[in-house]
Amino acid sequence: MAASGSPPHGRRPQLPEEVAVHIREQIITGQVPEGEYLRLDQLAEDLGISVTPVREALIALSAEGFVELEPRQGFAVAPPSRQDLEDIFELRALLAGGLAGRCASRITGERLRELRELQRELARVHELGDGATATELLIRFHRELGKASGARKLAWFFELASRYAPREQSLAAAGWPRACVRDHDAVLRALENGEPTAAEETTREHLRTLGRLLIEHLDARNAWPDRQ
Repeated sequence: MAASGSPPHGRRPQLPEEVAVHIREQIITGQVPEGEYLRLDQLAEDLGISVTPVREALIALSAEGFVELEPRQGFAVAPPSRQDLEDIFELRALLAGGLAGRCASRITGERLRELRELQRELARVHELGDGATATELLIRFHRELGKASGARKLAWFFELASRYAPREQSLAAAGWPRACVRDHDAVLRALENGEPTAAEETTREHLRTLGRLLIEHLDARNAWPDRQ
């Protein structure tokens, strides 16, 4: 399968750099999942260009770690390495902390009530063992924090970084929903008390904890024996 969708800016990409931008965005947004093979001829046909700039774009993306060239099979979307996940969660922690810190000085009572309601629902579905719904509520919680912060670009970057975190593996990590329930309570207390520093630090530690739980889960399953 090839990356598809509308070319960037509504026109055909011509240079390898433009093709790389298009394919990279498809990978980042999850439209092309890890392990998927990217066929040069299909990509060229979809984009209405020759194979040459597509090949050069994939070589560039290989150097960036987005794809891997497998002998006699072609380019495949690369899974994240252990270091990738550590970096992704550290980036998410820094971004989410910044958003929470800004929220503490400007969040409204109505928004706090909405977050508290999300938190109560998260605790409820955790008790029911509904991991999929718990994950969706976690995403909504941080999305609402982003809205309340007023920092739209920072919130957008957090959403972008979050797309790299594997959801299904996260659901299977021991202690993940419990950590969300516990840590969100601490974040909400800081927001309710109007404490930007506490909100920022608590949120950062929360995301770092989630990253650690996921990596420990994958370590135990030897998920990346050749990708340390």
